[in-house]
Amino acid sequence: MLTGFGGLTFHAQFVTDDGAVILMHYTGLVEQTEHFESAAGANEPTNWADQYMRLAIRFETGAKQYAWMNTNLFIAAGRLEGMGRIE
Repeated sequence: MLTGFGGLTFHAQFVTDDGAVILMHYTGLVEQTEHFESAAGANEPTNWADQYMRLAIRFETGAKQYAWMNTNLFIAAGRLEGMGRIE
């Protein structure tokens, strides 16, 4: 990993209102700037410009109504909402 950057890996399973089970997993890259580190240490949010955070998100499901999600890659920018929470 590059100096000053960290990686994210996250997996979660959820159930939709119509009963479909969907697995979400993402990996990402975060620039751990001074603002990012002080906010993380204080359990406080960052502003969008305080760090570089990008995520590549994939979904997997056997539910026919959400099958389109299996073949798409979603890209997101993120920010810290507090320790262990991102938006």
